[in-house]
Amino acid sequence: MTTPAAPIRTLIVEDDPQIAALHTRWLHDAGGFDVLGFAETIRIARAMTATLRPALLLLDVQLPDGRGLELLRELRVAGARIDAILVTAASDTASVQDALIHGAADYLVKPVTPPRFRQALERARERAALWAQPDVRQGDLDALLGTPAPAASGLDAETLQRVRAALRSGPPRTAAELGAGLGLSRVTAWRYLEHLVESGEATVETDAGGVGRPAKRYRRA
Repeated sequence: MTTPAAPIRTLIVEDDPQIAALHTRWLHDAGGFDVLGFAETIRIARAMTATLRPALLLLDVQLPDGRGLELLRELRVAGARIDAILVTAASDTASVQDALIHGAADYLVKPVTPPRFRQALERARERAALWAQPDVRQGDLDALLGTPAPAASGLDAETLQRVRAALRSGPPRTAAELGAGLGLSRVTAWRYLEHLVESGEATVETDAGGVGRPAKRYRRA
């Protein structure tokens, strides 16, 4: 049985209470995030980060006592392994570059739409799952970074990446179950899953508990 991932401890650094409340609601709706509170200034955020040890910051750039990027830079210099999603009206190239150089998971320019916000949260979830692993596989990195992975002969690289990501984020499933979730036929899903088993990225187990012939369930290796 797959152990559910622990909620991602999240601190919102935002000086507009209405926006902070909106982001809090979106985080709760997404599930899997534990909102520790929100900080209106860098000074408060610095203190809350040191005390509460969040794993993720939702970080504005323009704050009353400085720039949120200063806090991110401080954390990186101190060796803190905290992910950050920038949520800001600052769209200048320098701010975006600073955020990416200092390891931001994503950069959202206000006003942010709910679908784009959910996409950023999904990226944060993928990164958290990756950081929890003792080592990193190339396929995991390719999926996280959006790098098209080379596929075996007869397999589509984009579909392979979708199957790989679905396998990583859920419990053991049969080819039919995984295929239904991705809009693929059972046979097509089976081909991609068997390829991942052959490459060592997945394992397969036989479930003989049901009625009829045993089902093969695939899971991330």
